[in-house]
Amino acid sequence: MLNHYPLFENDELYYEFITDSGINYRIYFLDYGHILNSYISHTNNIYTFNIDLDGNVSDLGATDERIGLTIVYILKLFFEKIENVIIYVCDSMDDRQLARKRKFDFWFWKYNDVSIIKEDGIAVIESVQILNTLLVNKYNLQLTEIILSFKELNEKMNEK
Repeated sequence: MLNHYPLFENDELYYEFITDSGINYRIYFLDYGHILNSYISHTNNIYTFNIDLDGNVSDLGATDERIGLTIVYILKLFFEKIENVIIYVCDSMDDRQLARKRKFDFWFWKYNDVSIIKEDGIAVIESVQILNTLLVNKYNLQLTEIILSFKELNEKMNEK
């Protein structure tokens, strides 16, 4: 059975790992509570989830299963705090947002232990579709409010 890559944990919101092929992945969470503060009464512990790679690597681990295992492991660490919420935005700067979404959806489908609720959304900003995903622990006391706020945010963006 495969294990995740060894992690360099800079803090509970920033991790790094290096693949067998020498690619350095940086996984980090940034405070995103301000984006939902007009839609939800409690906006603490809402973060964006980001994956950065060193170099011109355009493929998010197409054949390296340990990358998915490692990212899922990091997400499990993050969601040990049940109140934590993630909004994942698929970067569209290089027109590979659909590939990123498919990869993320595959990882979620393959490794989800049903403790996390996933809600997909699309925001249209200046005629550009921004694919995004909400991840919430199913035991989060504000689960319904958070999901409704996420949907409302996407709808408001589409109206602009």
